[in-house]
Amino acid sequence: RFLCRSCALPVPSEQLFMEMADRMAAEGWRDAGYEFVCIDDCWMAPTRDKQGRLQADPKRFPGGIRKLADYVHSKGLKLGIYSDVGNKTCAGFPGSYDHYDLDAQTFASWGVDLLKFDGCNSDSLELLAEGYRRMSLALNRTGRSIVYSCEWPFYLRPVQQPNYTEIKQYCNHWRNFYDVYDSWSSIKSILDWTALHQDSIVKIAGPGGWNDPDMASTLVIGNFGLSWEQSVTQMAMWAIMAAPLFMSNDLRHISPEAKCLLQNKEVIAINQDPLGKQGYQLLKDKNFQLWERPLSGRAYAVAVLNHQEIGGPQKFTLSLTFLGNGLACNPACSIRQVLPASRDWGVYGWISSLSVEVNPTGTVLLKV
Repeated sequence: RFLCRSCALPVPSEQLFMEMADRMAAEGWRDAGYEFVCIDDCWMAPTRDKQGRLQADPKRFPGGIRKLADYVHSKGLKLGIYSDVGNKTCAGFPGSYDHYDLDAQTFASWGVDLLKFDGCNSDSLELLAEGYRRMSLALNRTGRSIVYSCEWPFYLRPVQQPNYTEIKQYCNHWRNFYDVYDSWSSIKSILDWTALHQDSIVKIAGPGGWNDPDMASTLVIGNFGLSWEQSVTQMAMWAIMAAPLFMSNDLRHISPEAKCLLQNKEVIAINQDPLGKQGYQLLKDKNFQLWERPLSGRAYAVAVLNHQEIGGPQKFTLSLTFLGNGLACNPACSIRQVLPASRDWGVYGWISSLSVEVNPTGTVLLKV
């Protein structure tokens, strides 16, 4: 997957991204695996230059994107940038329509390492699809390794079912759902949508191409809208879904608790598991959701989510024969709790039952 610091802030500037790169290098983020600093919309000047090339806003990015990329690279990090398949970006800046090769060459010449390619302001679904294909080919022709983040299926879904097999041929990860917001209702809606559509999306995910639950799969942990339990739930469930991990927060003001959660090496190891299989919901009842994800080494990640929003902690009990089509704990298995705190639970037999106590809107993440 791709672990990034996504700076979708109202007034992006060269200074802001340099400061975030400094923090990522100095405060453990890079070492935990967060390697991209990603610029979202609004970085551009309102018009292209005389040669037709995109250009950065000269006041906010006085050194240009090449200078910023060099600085980010000097910190052992990579730079992501934003453009749009249509005539204009979602915020009204110049889009890449009819400039795919030129823009790809421009990004490569600047040293860009990731392109988030939005889908606003395209005149038809045919042009949308053609644009996503053409930019993929254009990026490859540059000879530079550039991660290609698409929003193709999100813009198709209101009209037709996306062809994920085709999308994976062109994109490295792709957005499926609405923008994430710093709220529990937003996180819930993403999980509900993913479970509802898991039959069509889980099977396509794997090395080279990943489902993005929302806009660049953004983790809002470290902001203001989620409680601690809800923050644990987002981190656990994004790991279960094999989602790219992009943070959208201010590293200058993040709490020690949020930092510890986002840098949790056991959770990141589950998210980045080399087998690359996406997890799925096994059941949902009145109070709980049970999810599992196959991991390498015949292991499984298991998440028990208490989706009740009132009351106190509640217990969920399941037979271990239910996990992994009966194979996860056959004939025996060790179980380790990863979240909300790390501890070993010991060895269990195949026909054992497991009882898990979970706080409201919280999740217990296990490795079996």
